[in-house]
Amino acid sequence: MVSSTTTTLLTLSPPPPDSSQFISKVNAVTRKHARLKLSVCRSSRLTASHTGVNDKLHCLSSEFGSLSEPIDRVKRLLHYASLLPPMDRSDRVPENRVVGCATEVWVVAHMDECRRMRFRADSDSEISKGFCWCLVWMLDGAEPEEVLMVENQDLVAMNVGLFNVKARSRVNTWHNVFLAMQKATKDLVLQQVEQEEQEQEQGKPFQFHHHSPSHTKV
Repeated sequence: MVSSTTTTLLTLSPPPPDSSQFISKVNAVTRKHARLKLSVCRSSRLTASHTGVNDKLHCLSSEFGSLSEPIDRVKRLLHYASLLPPMDRSDRVPENRVVGCATEVWVVAHMDECRRMRFRADSDSEISKGFCWCLVWMLDGAEPEEVLMVENQDLVAMNVGLFNVKARSRVNTWHNVFLAMQKATKDLVLQQVEQEEQEQEQGKPFQFHHHSPSHTKV
């Protein structure tokens, strides 16, 4: 993963100890169901320019790492906040609220018919909106394995870097929104696994179903 060359203020907590086992299970599901993906998904991958999560993460880390002044990082986040599509009011509900953030942040996730994760996010804070845009840009359209392979420490290079309480709050925003996205991904993959097990018990061939948006409490 990307290693940061910048000095960071806070060290984010490591991933859960069982994450490697979960990712292995996800990988097994992926291999088993790869043949079931729709032909339109396969053709779109050949024609569309797909940048992997690692490449996007490296791009963001390099960009924020090149901004030595904290105010410049804040300005960059405010610029990205202006690019974030607004979320429907119907989605800005307590069930989609990301807990642990000083500001209100909402995340909605679902898995599309091509088995790619789709994320939407919003906040009542402009700086938090900037964080959300970066994370959505990085993870939206990725396969579940890519989302789950990102580690908390990979985000430290994007720390705004102010030596005060607000800085810690902003790091927590990165951390909590990212964890909400990973939790939603795990929940949706588990729904897929449970669906497969149920259909196997009933003697039916497995068919991949589109999974509706997931609530993201962490």
